[in-house]
Amino acid sequence: MNARNHRADRRRHRRALPRQATAGAPLDPLVAPGNTNPPIIFEPPPALSGGAAEVWVIATGGPNWGGAQLWLSTDGNTYAFAGNIYRGGRQGVLTAALPSGADPDTTDTLAVDLTMSQGQLLSGTLADADNYVTLCFCDGELVSYQTATLTAANKYNLTYLRRGVYGTPVGTHSSGANFARFGPSDPSLFKYAYPQSFVGQTIHVKLPAFNIFGQALQSLAGLTADTYTLTGAGAVASVNVPFQYLGIPPAGNPILRYTFADPVNFPTNFTGSTATAGAAATAATIFDIAKNGTNFATLTFAAAAATGTFSGPAQSVIAGDVLTVTARRTDATLANLSGVLAGTG
Repeated sequence: MNARNHRADRRRHRRALPRQATAGAPLDPLVAPGNTNPPIIFEPPPALSGGAAEVWVIATGGPNWGGAQLWLSTDGNTYAFAGNIYRGGRQGVLTAALPSGADPDTTDTLAVDLTMSQGQLLSGTLADADNYVTLCFCDGELVSYQTATLTAANKYNLTYLRRGVYGTPVGTHSSGANFARFGPSDPSLFKYAYPQSFVGQTIHVKLPAFNIFGQALQSLAGLTADTYTLTGAGAVASVNVPFQYLGIPPAGNPILRYTFADPVNFPTNFTGSTATAGAAATAATIFDIAKNGTNFATLTFAAAAATGTFSGPAQSVIAGDVLTVTARRTDATLANLSGVLAGTG
């Protein structure tokens, strides 16, 4: 009898327990992804592309957007599947104009809104900014920043800016211009290598989206293509800056003063560069190599040497920068110098 009463009590207890309500609407694996946002399509500088001709694509979407297929065409009619872009990109627009500035730029603020991608930004250290860890695309200019200050949901003010990163042109950017935070290894960044024969051609890009479950892929036929004309900007092109000085170089008198019309990258220790003298030096003679008046490398002729050696860190210059090579002292015999500073542009 006691056992029967115990079982009855347990049944009554189970009936008395409240049922847990379902939290929210049920998940729909076929929910529509929504359209892909207008993508950012650009060609990275050689320092990022490794010298290859590449075009990079950053694409994002709304809350149900899980990514997109990327289809390419050279005629706008026949498309080929090139790969997938996945959720995770941080894309937005400028909310205020950014004027052209010095590098580093400690005066201006880069104000951005990442609502279109639900993006979030984190601050970095000064070293992160100086080493381009916080790399961003800003209307064609690459920048990095130290501090990201949240001003509203998905909106930030970025300060301590490194401008013209990797030799990209420093410019003035209007409110509403494209912005994206990215890293060269991000899975949300799509890279497409193309042959040199494609330079000058216009490619057509369609991005049919799929949802966060990888389902509900959009029809390719119903999408409007974005277009981009390939320039080959990511490919390495050799740049040689020749110099020559007849006679004995006097101290403080530049043997080279060169103003650049395009961005150029010089490697560590000016690898590939040459410097020779028609008459060898009597004593060790050092020439300072400066960018815009600031020394960053040296050219040295050892005693009795007619061939010079270079030393110094890698250096990037942009259009308008001035490179000078100037002797620290006058040597009695070192004369008739010539050589080439080798870089890539």
